[in-house]
Amino acid sequence: MNNQQPSKPYLEIIEQPKARGMRFRYKCEGRSAGSIPGEKTNETTKTHPAIRVNNYSGPLRVRISLVTKNAPYKPHPHELVGKDCKHGYYEADLQARRVHSFQNLGIQCVKKKDVTEAITCRLQTNNNPYNIPDAKVWEEEFDLNAVRLCVQASITLPTGELVGLEPVVSQPIYDNRAPNTAELKICRVNKNTGSCKGGDEIFLLCDKVQKEDIEVRFFKDSWEGKGSFSQADVHRQVAIVFRTPAYHDANLGVPVHVKMQLRRPSDREVSEPMDFQFLPTDPDEYGLMEKRKRTGDVFQNLKIPHVNMMPGVSIPQERRHITGTRRMVTAKPPPMAVPSGVNPAVRPLGGGAKPFSYVQQGKLFSAPSKMESSSAASSSSSSSSQPWTAAPLPTYTPTPSQASPFSSSSIPNTEFPTVNLSDLVDMSYPVFTTVSAAATHESLPTQGSAGISSSSTSSSSQPASSSSAAAPPSPPSSGWRTSPCSRTSAT
Repeated sequence: MNNQQPSKPYLEIIEQPKARGMRFRYKCEGRSAGSIPGEKTNETTKTHPAIRVNNYSGPLRVRISLVTKNAPYKPHPHELVGKDCKHGYYEADLQARRVHSFQNLGIQCVKKKDVTEAITCRLQTNNNPYNIPDAKVWEEEFDLNAVRLCVQASITLPTGELVGLEPVVSQPIYDNRAPNTAELKICRVNKNTGSCKGGDEIFLLCDKVQKEDIEVRFFKDSWEGKGSFSQADVHRQVAIVFRTPAYHDANLGVPVHVKMQLRRPSDREVSEPMDFQFLPTDPDEYGLMEKRKRTGDVFQNLKIPHVNMMPGVSIPQERRHITGTRRMVTAKPPPMAVPSGVNPAVRPLGGGAKPFSYVQQGKLFSAPSKMESSSAASSSSSSSSQPWTAAPLPTYTPTPSQASPFSSSSIPNTEFPTVNLSDLVDMSYPVFTTVSAAATHESLPTQGSAGISSSSTSSSSQPASSSSAAAPPSPPSSGWRTSPCSRTSAT
């Protein structure tokens, strides 16, 4: 005879709700709060929270409500919404089955200003699974980013008595909108390889994280390393710029595969790991050898073979070095002793005299003679002792016998009576004889303009005869005029 007593019925959650990945919806959003996914939900299969009553087969009445994350489990201000939900909790009579799944349960959150009203409603509707005293309920603030499911069940005994089973709570469910409780997820990285020495910069995109409560973890077997970054390197909670750690073996011969993931230190929550590869140290990290090789090949292709196109001429192998220094040549202007305000006398051409005096190239005027210098000195001394007077204007009237044979053919390489700059070097220029102002003033009579012209001509012819060898005559001109108010002086 079996004397063992049958075991008591009890509740068990066989499919826990998914802790992260669900967003709590506000009532004002005007949309469905969705359904709570099961822990085994993936991209291809969708599951929901499920319970089972052990040691019992028959109908039962189930109530599911929300409680706080931490014990003692107090009623939570958030509420469940969906089919068969009222006053913030779910309640329904279920048929006799071993497993019961809940597909239409959603979580609706309340604002902070509505927390007091929501808790008062829970106490008034007797939605307090663990019978926490009212004073205890109001002691601490409520965590609005995390809740638990509390499942209560009542069964009917063969005697017809309704018996309540011990309530059970699920694992925490976190609001995916809150960065401090959201699911960690690496969305993308710019590269998943780096040097075994570390220090490679990596850009990582992720879901919302808290900059003061996040780290990048590298691990393999017993080795673990952390990426290096500061809070300033976390951009708007969705991007992290960090540098890789150094692998424990800096002398790798082959690449090593490790794992990389995000981790939240506050609750030790981690993301799904992704592959990362540490590479051996490159002996030519900056590719200098390859660059030199390519450059050398290019210059080899540019080389021209040495072929002597002229067999009879030897080509020197080395060229003469040409210095870049310039030879500076300074030209001194010739001394001029022509007093201002005096019309120089023009000597008529003689029989054997040349019409032009050829001077050295590079000089426009020839040096004055000694007689000119002495006459200029005497004129300067006399002019300093005499008062200042205005000299009359002498004019020059050429005679037919004194006309010089001046033509365009006398200037080499000139076809027209115009002056070309290239011809100024080879041309000869006339040299004028200076006459003192006092001599000119004495030789000029006080009669009319005709007398002035004739006396000017006669006075200019006498000194010209004595110094014909020193001062060649100049070609005739229409007239030489000076300012009547200019003061005569020797320069």
